[in-house]
Amino acid sequence: MKKYAGMRKSGLAAMGMMVGAAALLAGCGNEASPAAGGNAGTSSAPVSKEPLKLSVMTLMYAEPPKADSEVQKQIEAYTNTKLDISWVPNSSYKEKVNVTIASGELPKALLVQNNKDSNILSAVRAGVFWEVGPYLKDYPNLSKMNPAVFDNIKVDGKIYGLFRARDLSTYGVIFRSDWLKNVGLSAPKTLDDLYNVFKAFTLNDPDKNGKADTVGLTEEKTMDGFGVIASIMGAPNSWEVKDGKLSPDFLAPEYFEAMKFYKKLYDEKLIKQDFPVLNNQQKKDDINQGKAGAVISNMIDGAGYQASLSKTFPGSDVDVVSRITGPKGERLPGGVGYNSVFMFPKSSVKTEAELKQILGFFDKISDQKMLDLLGWGIEGKHYKIEDGKPVFYDQKLQDTEVGSSYLQLQVAKYTAKTTGKETPLMEKYGKMIKENEAIAVNNPTNPLVSETQTTKGSELKPIIDDARTKYILGKIDEAGWKQAIEQWRKAGGDKVIEEFSAQYAKSGK
Repeated sequence: MKKYAGMRKSGLAAMGMMVGAAALLAGCGNEASPAAGGNAGTSSAPVSKEPLKLSVMTLMYAEPPKADSEVQKQIEAYTNTKLDISWVPNSSYKEKVNVTIASGELPKALLVQNNKDSNILSAVRAGVFWEVGPYLKDYPNLSKMNPAVFDNIKVDGKIYGLFRARDLSTYGVIFRSDWLKNVGLSAPKTLDDLYNVFKAFTLNDPDKNGKADTVGLTEEKTMDGFGVIASIMGAPNSWEVKDGKLSPDFLAPEYFEAMKFYKKLYDEKLIKQDFPVLNNQQKKDDINQGKAGAVISNMIDGAGYQASLSKTFPGSDVDVVSRITGPKGERLPGGVGYNSVFMFPKSSVKTEAELKQILGFFDKISDQKMLDLLGWGIEGKHYKIEDGKPVFYDQKLQDTEVGSSYLQLQVAKYTAKTTGKETPLMEKYGKMIKENEAIAVNNPTNPLVSETQTTKGSELKPIIDDARTKYILGKIDEAGWKQAIEQWRKAGGDKVIEEFSAQYAKSGK
């Protein structure tokens, strides 16, 4: 990774204990923004002709692009910026953030995946990062960011970064509809239907090759799909208010029902047997290589699966479903409205004037021209105009060269790009994402802070996650699961419940 010129090591080495991950940044609109190269963030401020030198550390999901790529040149020209980007693989990002903060060699814009992690909270309270809330009103795009989402990222009532905006409820079941037709089933509407689809995709030779070489559902070690199933079962979204107090989802009986559902899938070999060691890319490969028939994930991934599968397996088709009826009707887990946060260290951003310039960059990159560049790529290479609307030549190429890298700089929703000539699948899930906000279940702790969760959350979470996986794999029984809950309680969980409950009562909700 690149070293950041001009960054001095300082007392920040002591911040080695202050690291974490998470958040997202948002900004949308297409009005002209204060120039990034200016000396201040307001539109009336004098504008320098010198490009802003901006070092950034952010995520990547593929091979890092070259610094002289045409996409980066266009970003730099439009925003009057010279970018020095450190691309870090998603799999090692949190560790890299920790090392970077400990070293004191910080970029001017640092993406953190969870700004409520203990290390980040500690760093914020130690004065490591700039407060940006008072400046946002001066920027046409940043000033339009959702104030409710800013509430979710506040620390002690103040805003210390820009969130990357996301839709509230995007999850659903992506499945091979050609396989569904081959096994003689319809799109699932209930959990029993879903189970029957997974079973048929495993046992009924859905690809018609005469081999027992398919599985119904693929999953990864983080078990993102489990949260969707638990919500459909009726479980809370991470936490719920019960008798005036906060209670974690895994104490709800519906959560345990979801565990039993996953265990049934595992015992009957209807889910990838090695899912506890798979990562996101391996999960995607299972679908793209024709090994698995369904995945529970962001429905937007459906277009990428369709593009990849149609090349490898002519005649293949992909569909999505999101409203699966459970015991309490139609439910989906709601998000926090963001995915990671860009934060600005005072050790590398020396002055208020420079901070305003950097905010200007993020405001400019939310202009419609930049939304379309990062969402579609370069015309003639990644997309063309057809019937007056953009359409991908090769969505996989765009994802490799733009979406898996430069899109991670974006402050707005990726759906804010100009609407293209969409496939029926894209139109379908786009409509679903909007409609599903009505059935999204909120997490009441989103704007709250528990000091114990802040300091011990990284120790507490694995207790439950590991026990859940062990139960599904048959390594512990229900008694073992209950023992894990007691372990969580004694290790600090009861204190987390107490603190969240007190914060909730104080909020007056």
